[in-house]
Amino acid sequence: MSPKSFTFKLTVPRDPHAAPIVAGVAGHAVTYVELEAASGADFVTRVTAAVDRALAAPGQPSLLIVVTSDAMALSFAIDAESVSANHAS
Repeated sequence: MSPKSFTFKLTVPRDPHAAPIVAGVAGHAVTYVELEAASGADFVTRVTAAVDRALAAPGQPSLLIVVTSDAMALSFAIDAESVSANHAS
């Protein structure tokens, strides 16, 4: 595992109280991959909005989030929505 090469899955209950957990993981991911501060803050804001929408929607009792980083970008796949931020060059 390296900042530009990892994948992991996070499962949280489909409950609005789980949103801060996902936002916290997004914050840690931003720090780990060393995104620039403004880009990282925007990424966390977009992840939080996406997870809020997913948690409010009907569906399975839990929500699967797939977090990946490759040479190009950091991404969170949340239900059918994906949020990405490009790594600095």
